[in-house]
Parts: sequence; C-alpha cells; structure tokens
Amino acid sequence: MFRDGPLARRAPETIRYGTGRCPVGALLVATTEKGIVSIMVRDTQSRLIRDLGARFPRANLKRDEKGSKATVAKVARYIAAPFRPFALPLDIRGTDLQQRVWREVRKIPFGETSTYTKIAEAIGAPKAIRAVAQSCSRSWFAFAVPCHRVLHKGGATAQNRRDGRQYRWVDYEAKLAAGME
Repeated sequence: MFRDGPLARRAPETIRYGTGRCPVGALLVATTEKGIVSIMVRDTQSRLIRDLGARFPRANLKRDEKGSKATVAKVARYIAAPFRPFALPLDIRGTDLQQRVWREVRKIPFGETSTYTKIAEAIGAPKAIRAVAQSCSRSWFAFAVPCHRVLHKGGATAQNRRDGRQYRWVDYEAKLAAGME
C-alpha cells in the first residue's frame, strides 16, 4: 500500500473527507487546503475509510459530511458522466515520475484507452513500463486521473476482467460511450 511519506519533520496535516455513492460504488472524496487529495471508489463505505487511513497514516482525518457534500456531489456527477477532463483542483502528490505519468494519463480522452508502454514512451522513459504500471496502481484519484484507461499491452485476460476494478471501470465507460451514439 502506498503511503504519503513520513510526516515526522512537520505537524500532521488535517484532511477532511465526505462519502457518498456514485454509479460504480461507494465514494469517498478527501480534501486539503490545496484541493482534492484522494478520490476512492470501493464496494463498501467501511473499506473506503480503512483505505483512507492506510493512505494517510499520520494525517488528522476529519469526517466532514456537511462541509464535503458539494464536492462529493460534483465528483459523483463527474463519475456519472466523465466525458470531459476533471475540472476540480487536485492536490496530487507523488514522485517526479509519478507526476509525469499522471499528467500524461489525464490526456487520455473519454472512451479511449492506452497502454503502459505508450505512456512510458510519451513521458520520455520508454523502458519504464513497470514504473508506469506502478504509478497507475498508486493513483488515488479515481476517474479524475483515469489510470483505469491504461491497460496491459496484451489486453485484458479473463482473470483481470473478472477481478479487476480497472476493467469494470473501462467497461462502465464503454457503456456510457455506447449510449452517446
């Protein structure tokens, strides 16, 4: 599990979060003063809260359903119709390589997919295919940084399709795109 690095040299930050539902499951949106720091979609609300605690083990997590209501609603509406780039401010944290990967991933248009190989080439690191895959798996911005649109070069295996949230989200977007035609 990716963690937000050591906070020993500075006071723990406060992260506020709210929960809701979206078309693909339970939704949690966490924010800082800079913007959204995490968007998670899981099967259950309890799993969301557990995963948020694991993601930010030293942060002061404050459940703020009332204060987060508008942001959670906007994110849920976006997930229901992710046709354009995500417009809300994000507080994206990661290494330089991760930042480059996530910027490139955000360029993938709705209804299209890419591969780890293509993303690695686009960021000027053609041999960093595994690092791109790891960066995508460590993105905590469901749909806002659409890492689910980045697939293995060989395509989805039956096992991946059955077990992978990523492929369920690609299928979900494909159904939305088919409805637009």
